[in-house]
Amino acid sequence: MTLTGMKKHVQILERAGLVVTQKVGRVRTCKLGKRGLEAEAEWIEAHRKLFEARFDALDDIISELEREGSDESAS
Repeated sequence: MTLTGMKKHVQILERAGLVVTQKVGRVRTCKLGKRGLEAEAEWIEAHRKLFEARFDALDDIISELEREGSDESAS
């Protein structure tokens, strides 16, 4: 990653409140900001549960279709 690219990423994180930068001389230090990722973690968890439920339902449908297919083959 280029220095310019890294600076752009840090600026975006800083605007979002995720990091705080401090420049002393030629050195720029980045620290985690006060704003955490709790809201994002909650959003991810809610969607993870939603998709788990959808994939479980899909597994049930596939299992039933496989059973129906094996029943028809046996006949």
